[in-house]
Amino acid sequence: VKQGDEIQVRLPQRYQVTTGKVMAPTPLTDQTVTVKISDQTNIGFEYDSWAYTLEIDDYMERYAKPAVETLVNNIDFTGLKRMYKKVAKVVGVPNVPPGSSGTLPQAAMQPYIDARTKLRESAVGGKYRAILSPDMHGYAVTGMAELFNPTPLISAHFTEGQFGANALGISKWHEDQNVATHTVGALGGTPVVIGANQTGSSINLDGTGGAVADYFLEGDVVQFAGVNEINPQSHQSTGRLKDFVATANATASAGALVTINIEPELIISGEWATASAAPANNAVVTVFGHASSYAGLETPQGFVYNKEAFICVMADLVLPRGLWVSERIRSEKLGISIRMLKDTDIVNDEHPTRLDTAHGWTAYREVLACRVCG
Repeated sequence: VKQGDEIQVRLPQRYQVTTGKVMAPTPLTDQTVTVKISDQTNIGFEYDSWAYTLEIDDYMERYAKPAVETLVNNIDFTGLKRMYKKVAKVVGVPNVPPGSSGTLPQAAMQPYIDARTKLRESAVGGKYRAILSPDMHGYAVTGMAELFNPTPLISAHFTEGQFGANALGISKWHEDQNVATHTVGALGGTPVVIGANQTGSSINLDGTGGAVADYFLEGDVVQFAGVNEINPQSHQSTGRLKDFVATANATASAGALVTINIEPELIISGEWATASAAPANNAVVTVFGHASSYAGLETPQGFVYNKEAFICVMADLVLPRGLWVSERIRSEKLGISIRMLKDTDIVNDEHPTRLDTAHGWTAYREVLACRVCG
């Protein structure tokens, strides 16, 4: 049955505990996340019969395999570029890879420990994974080499230059050259909340210092004074300010006003509550990474996350009949499906080949991830 390019994925139910013998039923509300198959990507190339007959050997290894690798790399690149902008939790120092300064090994470990702490305080269990830029990974290898590591782990550090084993409560560490970078918005003035008791997915602010283009950029992380993170199971405040991420660019007006659209939605009651309180009027707004020394810096956005934080879906594109080649290239382990078509242009004696993917990314449960700046 064909269901279009959107899939609805249910979120786990949330409940509230009541005290005493009288039951207070929690409304069963199915919260869903939309996963959209939004991207078709392809690589095409062609050759003539003369070259195919006399020159080209090992066609799959020389031509098809590099095309597959490039397509898969593009899926990874697209996912990292889009998904970091959905994640509100963030730790580290902009443009300072963990372990590149400070006292080792503490400086190399602390941001990853901080990320895990933020996740645990939000009741995120299971096994954690980490994605690091090559620069971040290099400092992790050298910085944590001073620890009392098991001999096989030290051997891997030395012979392979890899930090990939279970460490710091993180089961898998991945080095990825596609880690995205983020630059904070222009900002300016001293932003504060204008109007008390604002909740929902947008908050009105004042004090921008005048008209400022791109005052906030999508992916900026903000905190509101007096609005704390809560444990979603106990609904108790963690005592830390809640992180919210800007979901769109926002420009401040000449009247020094700006509206920031945020995720997660600011909810202060019920089983789907996300924060301890609504911000008071004139509550100070803090933007992560905004200081004169960070202005304009592109900061790599690594991750510590649970594997259920993100979803990538792929569709099997139709295989036309009557072509020279019409087949699928699959990897069950990676969940990859690539269509390969090859045909003949008899007028020009050319053989065009194309490889296609149809895929989409979504942040299924972005609360299960924390950005690590490097």
